Amino acid sequence: MKKNVNYKYLNLLLILGVVYLLFLMKNLWLGAVYKIFGIILPFIIAFGISYVLYPFLKFLMDRKIPKTIAIFIIIATVLLIVGLTTYYVVPLFFNQLVNLLTNLGKFSTDIATKYGVDTKMINDTINQYSAKIIRAIGEVLSSGSIFGILSKSVDYLSKFIIIFIVSVYFLADMPNIRRKLKNYLFKTSKKKYHLISNIDKEITSYLKGLGIFMVIQFFEYTFLFLIIGHPNFLLLGVLACITTVIPYFGGIITNVIALLIASVISPKLFVLTLVITFVFPNVDGYIISPKIYGKTNQLPPLLTIFAVFAGGALLGFIGIVIAVPLTIIILSIIRSYKNEISVKIKNVKEKI
Repeated sequence: MKKNVNYKYLNLLLILGVVYLLFLMKNLWLGAVYKIFGIILPFIIAFGISYVLYPFLKFLMDRKIPKTIAIFIIIATVLLIVGLTTYYVVPLFFNQLVNLLTNLGKFSTDIATKYGVDTKMINDTINQYSAKIIRAIGEVLSSGSIFGILSKSVDYLSKFIIIFIVSVYFLADMPNIRRKLKNYLFKTSKKKYHLISNIDKEITSYLKGLGIFMVIQFFEYTFLFLIIGHPNFLLLGVLACITTVIPYFGGIITNVIALLIASVISPKLFVLTLVITFVFPNVDGYIISPKIYGKTNQLPPLLTIFAVFAGGALLGFIGIVIAVPLTIIILSIIRSYKNEISVKIKNVKEKI
């Protein structure tokens, strides 16, 4: 008498076998994946840059400016900002960064002296990074400009050029890309069309608000720390700008660093810094941020914190940066399919 073959178990065994073979060959296929990812990454970055710049292109084109001239204005503006920042801000930024690490070293030594705490490991870490930064500054000064360092790395420079050129092409073709995608989605599935349109609208709104808020944070905190005489005013302004992408925790990082440095310099500076770190984050959170973002992208605080933590744990700093946009996309999908999900959950409950 023949026994029936249980194909479910057979398929499961085959899947496990394939997974095991992939695990054994991980060095081979992971290397291939990294190579492929390294090739397409500049194109992904270029598309992301063009996607971010597209609202500015649309803004200029809506005002009857020809597309070619509008693209030239955007590229020239971006290059001018990058050039001026590199020439004027970067050297000062490096100097203040060295000064910051020096003051952190003083703070660590002061704590060790007053409270008998062993801070040798902290001091060694600070000294290590100080040496690296000083070496980098020396290379910048010896080469005459920051571009001297970039020219030494052919790979880095070539990727930069590729990203720049491809970004221009993507930006020029972005209206056609968006139109063709929308037409395709509208013909194939109106539901998917509305879903992608909503995601595009929410992500664009988030990026626009984030960009404006980052600029405000830079000028706001650079000016505030400058007028109270904080020696690292520019560095703190840059940190306040960059850490804006980290909800809730970014501002804390900047404020803690500002207070640590101020505590080493003078009690007066510490008190003034303390006032800034208590008053202005509330102004940002309750007045400026709602004005910029409005009622869009209102994510629950607990969900945002979880998303940032999960992104950092999985992908490091990149995960932290993309955590909020990904959460916005996921919530948009959930809202779009909310009724279908509710029906499926109801059916599962009835079966149980």
